[in-house]
Amino acid sequence: MIKRIIKKLLFKYRSDSQAFVEHLRKIGAKIGERVIVFEPRYTIIDMTRPWLLDIGDDVQITYGVTILTHGYDWSVLKGVYGEVLGSSGKVKIGNNVFIGMHSTILKGVTIGDNVIIGANSLVNKDVESGWVVAGNPAKPIMRIEEYYEKRKERQLAEAKELYDFYVRQYHKEPEKRVFSEFFWLFEERKEPIYEPFTEKLKLLGNYEETLQNFMNSTPLFAGYDAFLEYLRTNDN
Repeated sequence: MIKRIIKKLLFKYRSDSQAFVEHLRKIGAKIGERVIVFEPRYTIIDMTRPWLLDIGDDVQITYGVTILTHGYDWSVLKGVYGEVLGSSGKVKIGNNVFIGMHSTILKGVTIGDNVIIGANSLVNKDVESGWVVAGNPAKPIMRIEEYYEKRKERQLAEAKELYDFYVRQYHKEPEKRVFSEFFWLFEERKEPIYEPFTEKLKLLGNYEETLQNFMNSTPLFAGYDAFLEYLRTNDN
């Protein structure tokens, strides 16, 4: 509590995500529900024209992201031609969008719903709903449906890697909470559900739908012990 108070005094509206989002709303930006700015102190969101910023629901803005609604490149033109040429443009971000670390979104860009933007991307053109984009400049990589299948296929291999490096580092097997993003693979479909897993189910405001999907699915392994046994003995 003391640390939180000190942080609030030192960094004010940049002390945490909630304070930062409320400040953006206060100065005129349109911000939806459950928007998370993971590191407000290291995120640049243009406040020169906040009314040009429209962010939907369930948007995740990670470390080092920059969102611009204006440009100052006209300063060079002023130096050459002696004219002041204004530069501004609305940025609209839809619902359920993930913006990867150190990405930049330039003025005038519209991003649709259900979009993933890879780390270090420069988004200088509109992004249609349902796409994964990445690069400088950002380009479409695959549809969200294809990415979904790819992530499902990679789950077990990445869990195995996570296990191997954990054991190598700590010389013991991990507790269940270490796999709080992989529990779909092994957790028994019954309530009450282990609290760290319940926290993941509650993310993004669709708890009932996610819970129903979880309860109606079948785990790949018959419990955590069977899951660990596979990770312990399988070298693939």
